Amino acid sequence: MLISTCVSEYLNHLELNKVLSFNSLRLYKRDLMDFEEFAIANYGVNFDITKLDEVILDSFAQAIINQKKSTATVNRKLTALHGMWIWLRDQGTVSRDPFTQIHRDPQFRNKTVKTLTEDEVVMLLDHPDHDLKTKMILELIYATGIRVGEITKLTVVDIDLENNIITIPRSSRFKERTIPFNELLSEFLVDYIRLNQLNKDSKLILNKRCEAVSEREIFRIIREAAYDSGINKKVTPSVLRNSFLKHMKDNGAHETLLRDITGQKGVKL
Repeated sequence: MLISTCVSEYLNHLELNKVLSFNSLRLYKRDLMDFEEFAIANYGVNFDITKLDEVILDSFAQAIINQKKSTATVNRKLTALHGMWIWLRDQGTVSRDPFTQIHRDPQFRNKTVKTLTEDEVVMLLDHPDHDLKTKMILELIYATGIRVGEITKLTVVDIDLENNIITIPRSSRFKERTIPFNELLSEFLVDYIRLNQLNKDSKLILNKRCEAVSEREIFRIIREAAYDSGINKKVTPSVLRNSFLKHMKDNGAHETLLRDITGQKGVKL
């Protein structure tokens, strides 16, 4: 199979099956296209992906290192490529695994989780010029710690307005969980559902075309809300979610509660 065909079909598979979040898909696309360019430049446009071996992988890794990229970047690109190889193996196109034959340098990362202070959260959530949709999205993430990918899948029936509970359906990675929410978010939800005349089967948050909101749109809404609020930081759904978890933990929330809310075995902040 030609490398260009393989990359195109694999990316199409990831997008159609919603295997990755918008940001992860963007990175995978860039990393795989980097390998495609490397393969074509070094082995020609007719390079057959099934001919991939440890020598080619090591050459690709070295080419990245020569660009002064970090070990984390090298490993990420190899991981993206390995994912495509596993997809080929699942289809029966290949059987061996050259990735077991290559050496990966360890990456020592001590990343600080990015959060907002409680004062910055107040500035963001209480800005008077936010519209109802923006207020609801901001409050939804900060009040429940919901992930951006989960927001796009929420339907009205997942919202129990009588008991102020959101049910996050089970996914391939996380079990079903229920999260309580506050009265302010309840008011936003009631108003939004009423104004948009949503029925119980409707997606909760819609775009201007009355379709389910995308992750890209939520990122944009939060970025613009932060700018309008005068916050001089890059604010994303993850930053807001991490802020919720940190502030909960700082205010004495038990680890068990945080695990139940996030659906994760552990919460590191």
